[in-house]
Amino acid sequence: MSLRSRPGRCRAPASWAHGAAGLLIAGLMGCQMKCSAPVSDAGHALASLQRERPCVQVWRAAQVDVAFKEAPEDAVQQRTDTRLERRFTVARQLRGAYRHQDRWASVLEYEAGPVRGGVSYSLQVPDVLADLTGQVVQWTSHREPASCPTTEAGAPPVLLSGDTLRDAEGRLLLLTVPSAPTTLAGDVLLPAGLVPELRFRWEDAGCTLAEGTQALDVQLRVTHANRSPGPGTTVTAEVGQPARVTLDGVRYVVRVARATADPRGRCGQAVFTLMREGLLEQARPGP
Repeated sequence: MSLRSRPGRCRAPASWAHGAAGLLIAGLMGCQMKCSAPVSDAGHALASLQRERPCVQVWRAAQVDVAFKEAPEDAVQQRTDTRLERRFTVARQLRGAYRHQDRWASVLEYEAGPVRGGVSYSLQVPDVLADLTGQVVQWTSHREPASCPTTEAGAPPVLLSGDTLRDAEGRLLLLTVPSAPTTLAGDVLLPAGLVPELRFRWEDAGCTLAEGTQALDVQLRVTHANRSPGPGTTVTAEVGQPARVTLDGVRYVVRVARATADPRGRCGQAVFTLMREGLLEQARPGP
């Protein structure tokens, strides 16, 4: 099985056509990040590691898809780089909206003069975001193609993307990463400046690969970038298991939906979220 790029997709209705996933088109001309040069003997080293348990390849509950809408659409259409930002007061919040199969959305809506808009987070039922109505938040979305080798000639570039939601003081509430390229050097590439307070690396998960697989399933190491190592400042998160890390006295939960590295020198991909503890709640689905 070859590794293919699988960027996050928005499952919201057509009215969210200018959502975060759709913003990639406007950002394709932005700067590119390059993967580290492959290590010559890395493939042999990875292949020789002992494997004692099956890999968990996908955790769907950890996948969070983000979409954005705004009317009138002039401001969005004027986007010329890879990043879009909005600071707004949450006027209304929908929870459990636009249900499709086992997914539904938490939508943060706002109004600013003639402009109305919102940010939608698609979550797995019964997960919803805690009520943020009346709070000032800042949302940042980044999309660009990374300069990483792909598995096939002519295949689309690996996507480098991420979205943050911060409170009025700029403190992180939620980081959603639909696609972070991984390299043989252990890097997990995120858009420059998106989350300067955190550093991300990958480590081998030590699990048994599926027969015929060429990608290595890995786990993520999350570290506070501005603190000396200590209790709670570094955590290792694997697919299927939430992990907790402390950032400036605030606890966060890391959930990894998918994480791979490619021993052939191409970029792998990590899909994950990091959210403030208590931000994710559960609601009872209606009939």
